[in-house]
Order: sequence, then C-alpha cells, then structure tokens
Amino acid sequence: MNKEWNKNFFIKTDFKVNPNFWKTYYNNNWQDSNKLYSEYVSDVTGGKNMNKFYVQEIKNYDIRLLRFIKNLWKTFNIRPKEFRCNFFKVLVGGEIPLHADAASKCSFVIPITENTGELYFDDGVETASIMYDTMVVLNTKKPHGVRSPNKTRIVFHMGIHDVAFEKLF
Repeated sequence: MNKEWNKNFFIKTDFKVNPNFWKTYYNNNWQDSNKLYSEYVSDVTGGKNMNKFYVQEIKNYDIRLLRFIKNLWKTFNIRPKEFRCNFFKVLVGGEIPLHADAASKCSFVIPITENTGELYFDDGVETASIMYDTMVVLNTKKPHGVRSPNKTRIVFHMGIHDVAFEKLF
C-alpha cells in the first residue's frame, strides 16, 4: 500500500475497496449524527450542528469483516483493543463542521460512493485539505471537518480509541 501523509493531520493511501464488499453490512438504517455522536465530538465551531449528516452503526462483525479490519491493522502494524465501525452519510448541502473527536485518536475512512466533499483540517497553526477516492487515516484529535458534497457522500469509518495517530508512522 502506497502512503502519502501530512504528519499532523492525515495519511492518504492508494487502498480501494469494491463498493459491493459493503452490501452485506449496509441496512440503510440511518440515524441523525447530532443525536448519536454529540457526546463524542468536541465542537470547535461554537455550537454549529452537523448538518445532513447520518450514521449507521455496524454491530455484527462476521469473519469476513473482521479479517478485513485485521488486515488494515496489520498494514499499519497496530493491534487496537477499542474501536467502532460505522457508515457515515452526508447529503448534498450538508456538512460536518470543524471538530475534534473525544473518543477516537485516529480513524480509517474508506469512500463507498464518489467523494465530492472536501476533508479539511485547521488546528489554529496549520491548515490542510484533501479530496480523496481511496482510504485515508485521520488524526481525529486535530480539528477536522467535511465540506458540503455535490453528491451524497457515504464512507466506511473505523474509529480507533486506543492507538494514537503518531503510532502509525
């Protein structure tokens, strides 16, 4: 797997997953992220809500999905004990405002649909932004957000709670 990185904010890879892989895990039971994640997100925008942003949690991990997840960990030489997986959906006109995650230390994000919403970072010292169509790993302790996509954006997300982003290098 080839990697390109910004040591403060993200690692961009060339890793892609066929969208059909996710069909078994997808049930279209979306929940409003403001209700589901308000306690896990440290909002740095002064109370701005996550707009048109929905979450579908993954609670059943079969052998196929566990093997997939463990292979990702192996690639980065980590072995987390605390993590959660879900799908995120941002509708046209929606956004995820600048925030830092309270629970996760890093997140693996894999696009399922075409990704037209720019991912951006701003920690008050440095800013960065990327468009991606392959897996990225985020430093979720740094303020990050997603700008409004021009098509519905759906990604697989794995938040790692016990491995710091800096351990991935």
